[in-house]
Amino acid sequence: MPSPVELVTSIVKNLVSKPENVDSRWLETEKTVEINVLPDDRGKVIGKRGKTIDSLRILVSAAFAGAGERIDVKLREE
Repeated sequence: MPSPVELVTSIVKNLVSKPENVDSRWLETEKTVEINVLPDDRGKVIGKRGKTIDSLRILVSAAFAGAGERIDVKLREE
């Protein structure tokens, strides 16, 4: 199974128009994957009424629930 960062990065790269500019990192103390995308792609990651980012959070949480970890996904604000 991929790491949380690999999973999130892979999904987000398929959502945005410039996948080469997707940057993700693991924040160990917060058990969070932090994503950074270009300003023009932020809306694609967030989705209407936040549905896309919420779905991504649910997917990642479900994928790693068996490992007993609660993992969050945050879109870095620039």
